[in-house]
Amino acid sequence: MSRSRLRPLTAVVLLLLHASIALAEDKKPAIVLPKDGKTVVLSYDPGAGGFIRKGEAPYLKIQADGKVTVTNLHDGTQKEAKLTPKELEELLKFVVTTNDIYALTEEKLKEDVATASAKGPFIAVGGAGTSVITVEVGDKKHSVSFRAAETYAKQYPTVKLLPQFVAVEKKLSDYAAGVLKAKDK
Repeated sequence: MSRSRLRPLTAVVLLLLHASIALAEDKKPAIVLPKDGKTVVLSYDPGAGGFIRKGEAPYLKIQADGKVTVTNLHDGTQKEAKLTPKELEELLKFVVTTNDIYALTEEKLKEDVATASAKGPFIAVGGAGTSVITVEVGDKKHSVSFRAAETYAKQYPTVKLLPQFVAVEKKLSDYAAGVLKAKDK
């Protein structure tokens, strides 16, 4: 078969492949929020990390109605924000679907690091807090924690699961920091 005939055939195959992938993604279960809008569907806490904490845990709370509360770790002041339904859905998809938070447990993460560090180098991390991420959607509540996740992920680039936790931790931390920095209206 000549190259000129293969090009349209290749394009059709690629289009069909793309369509089947899109359909498979659409078949993933939708994120179902609790009926009570005040239910905290997502929370993040970085832990104290070697300093005396003034604010109550968790650092970041996001309710089913989109209300966001961030409690400053150092002085205990709170700032609020509001996510639109679309923003909340996208954030929850990032946590639940893209990074499969329900598949992560502290035990699996520890095993992941132990396997990657088996031949060294061995590191000790001081002054790092234990981050806790909790999600509650679709009648499922799940909490996972890990200490110094980003440090271990950088030191051991072959870890498989830890980058998922780090990605969620970073997104939530960055969002909370943005809420704290936002000027009051």
